[in-house]
Amino acid sequence: MSRRRRPLSRRLMDRRGAALILALMVLVALSAIMLALLSIGAIEPQISRNHLDLMRARYLAEAGIEQAYDTLAVNAGAWSDYLTGATCTAGAVLVDASLPGDSRTQGHFTALVRNDCGHGDEALTGVPRDDPIDPAREANGKVIVSSTGVAGRTSQTITVVVSDERVLRTPGQSVPRSSVITYNWAEH
Repeated sequence: MSRRRRPLSRRLMDRRGAALILALMVLVALSAIMLALLSIGAIEPQISRNHLDLMRARYLAEAGIEQAYDTLAVNAGAWSDYLTGATCTAGAVLVDASLPGDSRTQGHFTALVRNDCGHGDEALTGVPRDDPIDPAREANGKVIVSSTGVAGRTSQTITVVVSDERVLRTPGQSVPRSSVITYNWAEH
């Protein structure tokens, strides 16, 4: 028995399989969109965690600046005592702590203090730099404090200049906040 073939023009006009092909194309497109949305949803918690760590590190760095500021304000005139071991470019550790009630793994901060005797410090402090021969001797009433806050795998560093503008400074004398000026706030 021989089968008779339909003419070519009739075979081209036959659309019996077109709906299946169109349905498969729509299914593939929807699957691709679904996979893209699922991958974005999987990344979102990590983005939130990174943002949380970034904000926590910033607040920890600010806490380090505040604690360093309080230490320097109470001991104005004796700032040279804190500069032991500092150079014109690297500071001495002034504060290394975590927040009360928190463990070090939850986040910590380290505040370093150095004299303003390095190259380019004039632009930061607004006055001629201190004597670079003895970086542990503070003579012009200005020190540079850098605080680094660490939370998770994120760190933030804030650098400020603390200035004691009083003409007469007595070692150990407490200084009101209005007399110790913090300016040139810079983030790194």
